[in-house]
Amino acid sequence: MKKIFILLVTMLLPLPLMSQMFFENGYVIDSKRNKRHVQIKNEGWVESPTTIIIKDKSTGKESAEGLSEIDEFGLENGITFRKFTLPVAHYEDDLSKIDSNPDFSPQTQTVFLKQLTAGALSLYSYHRGTTKFFIGKDRETPTQLWYKRYYNSNNDLQKNRTYQTQLSQLINCPHINLNNVDYKTDALTKLIGTFNNGCVEPKQSTKTKTKIRVHILAEGNMISTTANSNEYYLDDIEMNPKQVAKIGVELEYVLPMLGNSFSVFTAPKYYRYKNDLVREYPVDPHTQTVAIDASILEIPVGFRYYNYFNGNNALFLSFAYVLNNTLESTMQVNTLEYDLAAGGVGSFHVGLGYRYRKLMAEMQYERYGFQTTKRIRNIRNTGFGVSLKYNIF
Repeated sequence: MKKIFILLVTMLLPLPLMSQMFFENGYVIDSKRNKRHVQIKNEGWVESPTTIIIKDKSTGKESAEGLSEIDEFGLENGITFRKFTLPVAHYEDDLSKIDSNPDFSPQTQTVFLKQLTAGALSLYSYHRGTTKFFIGKDRETPTQLWYKRYYNSNNDLQKNRTYQTQLSQLINCPHINLNNVDYKTDALTKLIGTFNNGCVEPKQSTKTKTKIRVHILAEGNMISTTANSNEYYLDDIEMNPKQVAKIGVELEYVLPMLGNSFSVFTAPKYYRYKNDLVREYPVDPHTQTVAIDASILEIPVGFRYYNYFNGNNALFLSFAYVLNNTLESTMQVNTLEYDLAAGGVGSFHVGLGYRYRKLMAEMQYERYGFQTTKRIRNIRNTGFGVSLKYNIF
């Protein structure tokens, strides 16, 4: 069982590093304005890309294409990058690197800009070290919104907010004070969206996707028990794994952050666990039988990380602290019977799974214990199994 656990942990560790590294359906428009429907490796693109990895849908062949071949590309999830050749001015965000020059020194570059909004005015961003924003009329080459921090002669940090003047020349919404608009993605996206909507802030859709998921679940687990005692003939109890079925309901809340990649969940489930161990001795009574019979309500509370590689498919990692509530449980040694109470020592759950639409399958490892009886101590259960879940809403 320990080897299985080590293998499971080894499989889980690389998951966060794999985030956004799967092929997704998308398109590319080449320099001759020909459009192809392909699969594109979504690499997250914290830094604006210069090349992308493309997979041909029919042949499965992969290739790298970049600024010399592509004018535009996009993914089904709405991410769009467009190529422009235009002046770009870089600025430093690190206080130790900021200089005393308040002016901009743009250089003409060919880059992919990420499209943030579309309409009468389009907003774009470009990230290399720091994020720069660009604005332009529909389908026209945009202009950088000028912003820079610098030190004055007194070594005080100042800000060149030329972008506010640029915005005032393009946007005339009487109720909006452009001096209060920060040089940030959310603020600028909201501003341009409001202008494109006739200076009326767009209404939030009433049909918002629910953040709460309810799953019915069924699990098959192999559970084994170990225990010790101060009495030599009750020491080193090791019961072989026994198959156990669990049923329950899982409530999951998807956190509105990082692309809905994180969630918290609780999954109350009930099961009955019966196992025994028979040992022989050369002295009377010659045979010793140790048996456990436990009815348990298990309540894990934890978090889950999803690694989506398109809208319907995801790998996930889960971790939870498990509360094991004993409803009616005993441990019997020959004719002597001991009541057991649930304990939380070392109680945890880790899982690795796959989600497709409303179905989820997960490999799990769990370890928990019972409180010590008068004669038997360190009673521990270890389980490894598979959980199947179905999203009912």
